[in-house]
Amino acid sequence: MDSILESFKPMFTMLGGALALVVALKVFLLWWNSPKQKGARGERRVAQRLRDGLPEEYRIMNDVYLPLPDGTTTQIDHIVVSQYGIFVVETKTYSGWIFGEEGSREWTQSIYRKKSRFQNPIRQNYKHICALADNLGIDKAYFHGVVAFTGDCTFKTEMPPGVVYSRGAADYIRSFGQLLIKSEQVGEVASVIAEWQGTLSEAQIKGHVSNLKKRHAAVREGEVPRCPYCGGEMVLRKRKGDGKSFYGCKSYPACRGIVNVE
Repeated sequence: MDSILESFKPMFTMLGGALALVVALKVFLLWWNSPKQKGARGERRVAQRLRDGLPEEYRIMNDVYLPLPDGTTTQIDHIVVSQYGIFVVETKTYSGWIFGEEGSREWTQSIYRKKSRFQNPIRQNYKHICALADNLGIDKAYFHGVVAFTGDCTFKTEMPPGVVYSRGAADYIRSFGQLLIKSEQVGEVASVIAEWQGTLSEAQIKGHVSNLKKRHAAVREGEVPRCPYCGGEMVLRKRKGDGKSFYGCKSYPACRGIVNVE
């Protein structure tokens, strides 16, 4: 019996090695296809397109974390500082069909018959613009919002202004020709942003995701939150449809941020 088992030992070893390889491959594919990794690859792709498509006088900053007055943080995928304004770029990595309008609270992704909704990225990016404008002391008129979609996705509705496929991000930025910032101030603005980011500790950067969840979490009535989009004051309102209470941004309709009431 021992001799028979010994003769099968090489095969068992091979099967064990093959099984380990299959498990390792599955783990790698789960990691590779996770939303976090897809998003990171999309951001790297957009960063490369910006580097390749913009002249060197455009100052490009990627993956910028900034502290906010309420003690939380915000993360901006890309900032491009130029004489033609400060471009705040939000990268979105999606596949399938995309449906979205400029003023809608949520957009829709459709893959075959499966539909899912996600936050309007224009509104999400507006919060980044507000944070930069308020903390830099620069009027919002000097900022341009850009949402760059990367991945295998197709818009089935008309793309709103400032929303582009990643391959057209640099061309869109270069289409702005009105001088807004003096050439010698471009580097100064970029340096201030870099110094501002430098005030964050590693722990604060790692805690960004939990801070983000905290800002969007529902609150109890009477616990007046700050607007999750622009950081401004909020007021208690009621929905016309069901009469439920929610907090809406005081700057509505310029900002449409809301926080639900528990």
